[in-house]
Amino acid sequence: MKISENHTISGIMKVITLIIVFCLAMPAQSQTITGFGFPGEATGLSKNLNGVIDHEKYTITVTTQEWIENISQLPATFTLDGNYEVKVGSIVQESGITTNDFRKNVIYTVGGHVQYTVIFESPQASGLPIIRINTQNAVSITSKENYVNMTFNLTDPNNSGNNISKTDFKDGVRGRGNDSWINPNSLKKSYRVKFDKKTSLFGLARAKSWVLIAQYRDPTLLFNVIAFELGSRFELPFNHSYNFVELYLNGKYKGNYLLTEQNQVGEGRVDIDENEGWFVEMDDYYDEEPKFRTEKYNLPVMVKSPEIEPSQISNPAYHFVRNDINQLCNLMTTAEFPENGYRDLINMNTFIDFLMITEIVDNKEIRSPMSTYVYKDKGSTINMGPLWDFDCGYGYDYNYNHFKDPNSRTPMQSFFRRFFEDPVFLMKYKERWNEKHSDIASIDNFIEMTANKIERSAIENFKTWWYRVISSWWTTRYPTEDNNFRQQIANIKSYLNAHISYLNAEINKAEVLPGSKSFQTQEFGTEVASQTFTLVAYGDISGLNAKLEKGELSDFEISSNLAKEATGNGGYFATISIKPKDLLFVATYTDVLTLAGNNQGNPFSMKIPLRFTVVKANPAIIPMELYANRGQLLASVELPDGWKWENETALVGNVGQQTHKARFTPDDTDNYNILRGVDLIVTVSDITSSGEILQANQLKAWVRNGLLSVTGLIPNEILSIYTTTGARVYHSIVTSDKADISLKVQGVYIISSGNHTIKVVYE
Repeated sequence: MKISENHTISGIMKVITLIIVFCLAMPAQSQTITGFGFPGEATGLSKNLNGVIDHEKYTITVTTQEWIENISQLPATFTLDGNYEVKVGSIVQESGITTNDFRKNVIYTVGGHVQYTVIFESPQASGLPIIRINTQNAVSITSKENYVNMTFNLTDPNNSGNNISKTDFKDGVRGRGNDSWINPNSLKKSYRVKFDKKTSLFGLARAKSWVLIAQYRDPTLLFNVIAFELGSRFELPFNHSYNFVELYLNGKYKGNYLLTEQNQVGEGRVDIDENEGWFVEMDDYYDEEPKFRTEKYNLPVMVKSPEIEPSQISNPAYHFVRNDINQLCNLMTTAEFPENGYRDLINMNTFIDFLMITEIVDNKEIRSPMSTYVYKDKGSTINMGPLWDFDCGYGYDYNYNHFKDPNSRTPMQSFFRRFFEDPVFLMKYKERWNEKHSDIASIDNFIEMTANKIERSAIENFKTWWYRVISSWWTTRYPTEDNNFRQQIANIKSYLNAHISYLNAEINKAEVLPGSKSFQTQEFGTEVASQTFTLVAYGDISGLNAKLEKGELSDFEISSNLAKEATGNGGYFATISIKPKDLLFVATYTDVLTLAGNNQGNPFSMKIPLRFTVVKANPAIIPMELYANRGQLLASVELPDGWKWENETALVGNVGQQTHKARFTPDDTDNYNILRGVDLIVTVSDITSSGEILQANQLKAWVRNGLLSVTGLIPNEILSIYTTTGARVYHSIVTSDKADISLKVQGVYIISSGNHTIKVVYE
């Protein structure tokens, strides 16, 4: 077979092309960097830095955490296997002469073909801003009360407009924090920076005080940032900003830190009136003056503002702070809660947002509470915030373990739990959750994005701190690894996704308030008020029904049917009233109310325990008219309708006898057992006349449960009450024909008004 000339040439050309491509793709052995590093005289270090060359990956890695002053203009020395031109970009490189910025990866091209990527494994090359603090005379920072003079330099490789240099030692730095400062396992400390003059950092509002948070208990370095980001998405007032930085202190690398605002009153911070507003921290450390504990709930309150000298809580200038907080706490404990005006004292929206974010990140410090801030501006209501301190969140078990049990609600101090017993608060909480659900659920994307940003910094940070901070936690799980930042990011994402899913189901469940009810103990024969139960649900509810477990045998009764009402914001209320039946025996009664229906396509059924106690009544005291006849005192008593004396003999006694007791029963013998055993105390006056019938004093008096009631008074006359020893216990001008006075001590009292005097016995 004969092959054409064109076919032959075409085949040859294809082979030549493949050879050329192959040769270009395969670097020549002579186009190789054989040595790379930085001499000590170039870096200012006491030793040379030599790069580790990987000829398979074509990388050169230089590792150090020491401070290199001129890392942005640093000359590298290198050797080649051959005499080839080396370029960075279009710039020809001369060994030991040409400078480059090694805060980012630098690509060296050898011979026009081979490319080596130089990677500085250094905090200065993490891509984050660098803060350098040098204390005067390099003294150590050992106090969180006393500042040490310092210089302060901020260098931002991403925005030179953020760069700051303060070198005159007029500024100061001290320690800060509670557990993070005193815990011996916490060698990585937090700091507070205070400038001599107000200074803006990262374009934020100018202020003197800033904080550097160590996040020593956080294996992701994201705990605080996630909470602050949620605060921003919820538009919580005075929410903290966040900037990750690398910190060098006196030339030594201290790790990855979070720079943010100091919690204080001022412009750009908690911006409220400094004199007539207040800002407090509820914290169980309770270690800063001025401080007080609330009358109810025993909350530990430390006043941050106003700042008054002397700073003792006994100073009257702090009274308005105590009064505001105590008023709220006191109203939260009353039987009339929540319909007692407490809502008028608070900005409910900030309470809901604060507590919701606390639940999302599972910050268990709310149960003490600790690091919990509350404020009130002049002429305004009480608010919660700003958010702060979340290293005990995210499923923390207080043994350096996080991400435990995502399927649980955050435990809260009883003061905060009380809000969830208000149907209005609970409804708004459900509505807010559904309103912000997309912002909450998408926090997963924020975590991934932020982790990518700080990964190189996290690796450097945990080289320094991991074992010392949480060694027992880490080494039992990853004994051969220096750190596993990416695994921790996967852990927190997994935890939050599961926790948010759990909360979504829990918060969207229909709930009933109160969840159980012990009715107020009643004396038999008295009217019992109805108790209203409120069903709270997000989304429509249908098929509602209510029934008592004991049915017709129940000692309770449904006094009104279920009534459903839409809030207009996605929520629904349904109410039902229950009361104990009238005329119950002296005993304790129980039953269970079941509320059932459908909500958002899901059936629900809730059981509400009921309890009611009837006790024996106190002796009944009935006013009477008296008359004297032939030396004997007779009584004329008007009993309540339907009642009669148990024995029908007239109540008689000698003149001077003061108290008589008799038993009485209802006319209706069917009800005899209900009210049997009640004493009627009849108190008579000392009338010293005989032989004729005369009307007793126009005054009438009786005592019930320590309350003396007097009728027959003449307005504008003086009413006086004395003991039998002559001690006066009451003396006042009356304004009506009736008066009620509390008696503290049992005994005989003389009542006098105008020309009338009677006695009454309180026993």
